[in-house]
Amino acid sequence: MPPTPVPSLDFHRVQAASPQDLLAGQVRYSPAKSLWLLGHAAGAVAGALFYFSLSSITVFLLATGAVLLLGHSLGSHRLLIHGSYRCPRWLARVLVYLGVQVGLAGPLSLLRQHELRDYAQRLPDCHPYLRHGTTFWRDAWWQLHCELHLTRPPRLSIEPRLAEDRFYAWLDRTWMWQQLPPAVLLLALGGWGWVCWGVCARICAGVIGHWLIGHFAHNAGGMHHVVEGAAVQGRNIRWTSLLTMGESWHNNHHAFPGSARLGLQAGEWDPGWWMLLALRRAGLVSDLRLPQDLPARAELRALTPQPAPAHPSLGGWRDLPALRGQLLRATAGRTLHLQGPGASMPARWLQALTGQKLHVDKQLARLELHDPTVGIVVRGLPALCVAVARRGAAAHAIARALLPAAAALESARVRLTVA
Repeated sequence: MPPTPVPSLDFHRVQAASPQDLLAGQVRYSPAKSLWLLGHAAGAVAGALFYFSLSSITVFLLATGAVLLLGHSLGSHRLLIHGSYRCPRWLARVLVYLGVQVGLAGPLSLLRQHELRDYAQRLPDCHPYLRHGTTFWRDAWWQLHCELHLTRPPRLSIEPRLAEDRFYAWLDRTWMWQQLPPAVLLLALGGWGWVCWGVCARICAGVIGHWLIGHFAHNAGGMHHVVEGAAVQGRNIRWTSLLTMGESWHNNHHAFPGSARLGLQAGEWDPGWWMLLALRRAGLVSDLRLPQDLPARAELRALTPQPAPAHPSLGGWRDLPALRGQLLRATAGRTLHLQGPGASMPARWLQALTGQKLHVDKQLARLELHDPTVGIVVRGLPALCVAVARRGAAAHAIARALLPAAAALESARVRLTVA
């Protein structure tokens, strides 16, 4: 028999005497929070003006990608806050330390902030600060430079294994100072340019990006589930899934907070999940929790799923001969319709790229091209190759050269999606 659904708030780390406690409070300017961001913003501007180089940009991209993937997504969020998988103690500490490098807060403080916001958002109403429920610019000011002081803060209980961990407590006290070791290393290896880009710009990207995703993921985007009675619903922001390491599948996360996998539907790219699969293959993580492993929630309601297209589907490595045939037919002037993640790209970009007007369907989960004349669906990056091939002989030659790599990547994506 399926488990009996239960209200999830009964087992939350946060408990309030009254729901009204999450409404009464003041947003006040936080000098430390504001100066932290503004100081690093000044360093980032200095890097852009005086130390712009290929090596500095490379350091920024590598450092930012590493701390967002390994630190924030895997360490702070999926492991420390939600415990969605298990790993050795040494690896957990490495991942959590990398999470501190994002520059948001110490690990225990970040956990407290997350749990308070999560609890408040599940109530029928909460303070606009906690649900990103104000205008874009006011929310930016509030989240980046201010803090909410509730009149009657609720009780928050953290498990002793976390609250009494001396390493996490030390990181929580010294989280700002933890930027010094990488800064010294980068200074020795590449000078002040690497410090400006590898520390200051990285922190600005992490802090501002975290707010941006939080704002839009609670105000606009697709939904697969509704949490009944909640003050705000999570939204999926498809086009940022790679940039956020899968964290932008926020509607999925609101529905299944303890899931180690955030991209749950076909075509929902989740680099954090891919990394967990690689670590599991290496024997470093185990017990990856998925939605079916979590307790049923009484307040969770699934929306009507979109039906999959009833056409033969091409896209993977084994479909390469048929895909080459689609490239040839693409130049014959037949109408093709783009669907899926391409819908997150502005239509004018797609039209400039493909040289044609495209029909965009934002509900489907995959990037696909429909050729109604032959009843075939082309999915993933090969679909984009087929569309680009229509621009002319040069574009057709480029698309044909890129097609094997696109098919290989699509095959890899499908394997990761169904893993």
